[in-house]
Amino acid sequence: MRPVSDEFDERFLGRVVVVSPHLDAAVLSLGATMARAAEAGTQVEVLTVFGCEPTSNAPTGDWDRKSGFVSEGEAAKQRRIEDRKACSILGVAPRWFDFGAQPYERRGSMEEIIAAVRAATAGADTVLIPGYPLAHADDAALGNELLCQDLKCRWLGLYAEQPHTFEHRLALRGPVEALPAASAGSGRLPWQRAADAFSLQRAASGFTWQRSAAHGRHRHMKLQAVKQYESQLRGLRLLHTGVGHLRLRMMLWYEARQGGETIAWPNAT
Repeated sequence: MRPVSDEFDERFLGRVVVVSPHLDAAVLSLGATMARAAEAGTQVEVLTVFGCEPTSNAPTGDWDRKSGFVSEGEAAKQRRIEDRKACSILGVAPRWFDFGAQPYERRGSMEEIIAAVRAATAGADTVLIPGYPLAHADDAALGNELLCQDLKCRWLGLYAEQPHTFEHRLALRGPVEALPAASAGSGRLPWQRAADAFSLQRAASGFTWQRSAAHGRHRHMKLQAVKQYESQLRGLRLLHTGVGHLRLRMMLWYEARQGGETIAWPNAT
């Protein structure tokens, strides 16, 4: 594993907002980076967009039903508890919108959703948004829309989503326009995934993938934080009977071997 410099990236100073499509995506993808930034005194916020409505009695979709929930509201409440615990371990502040994740009612148009995110991120030094592989329809819609916006921040970065990057062993390097083929997931048809990848490549030309290195203690904090998402880990294949969190540990080892979590920054920064 490569040594980690004590020199800190100025893009992680001040106020950093990580936009998370769902209640776990930011911590899974950037937990170690956020822990290191928070330790340095950065105000780190995790903004979950599709946090669902805690008072909803709508019956669960397939994912939440397999996770043991009977209604959207039950899933939203428990997952927020898990998210708060995870963010507390990392020293970051969670914020949740009530927009519905697929297959639930959205409770807002995409224009309204983007406007809410723009308002919540205004004035941030850095905003990080989902960048690849956008395997879920929610991630694709949010990531592509936000990339086309003029967000009011000093720096905008795209993060590689976990555990999808690990599952497909995507060692992202170089320009974003050299993306590998989009991966399957969440009922997305091949032509939809190809369209997502093309849209991202066109909008993100001029961005280059880089590694965000972290110390061992930050990776350990991420491990403990991810463990808080108890309702999600089996569905994400990060917890198995008999071997426990072995696959989660393998994901963190893989990240460390690659040089850290992966973020695409504009070439000029």
